[in-house]
Amino acid sequence: MTTLKFPLIQEGDWISGTTQLDEKFIGFVQSTNEDGIIKVWATQSDREEIVGTSIQAKSARVRKLSDSALTSPEEVKSLIELALDTQDKEWFAQLRAELAIVSTVVTNTNGALSITKLKERF
Repeated sequence: MTTLKFPLIQEGDWISGTTQLDEKFIGFVQSTNEDGIIKVWATQSDREEIVGTSIQAKSARVRKLSDSALTSPEEVKSLIELALDTQDKEWFAQLRAELAIVSTVVTNTNGALSITKLKERF
């Protein structure tokens, strides 16, 4: 894992900021380099076209979002979907463990995904 001169921002961190084109975004850090350029997977933006894509931002134009505990199965399932979309098996495994903690039983009712169904997507 590469860290910047600003050791607070590392791969996997959630950040918000603006791109060089002044597009506001929230996403997670995919990689960093020593020049202060951060590659980010955008999950939210004021410019819809960049959502779900990799973008770049300067470290001076981003801030790390606070780490908060996931409290509901819905939050964890949302992140599981993101892990599946990005094909991040390690993160997927961590989130599955987190889901077991926040929810004792995961069922496939009302559109909720079951663990078995999620495994099949990998």
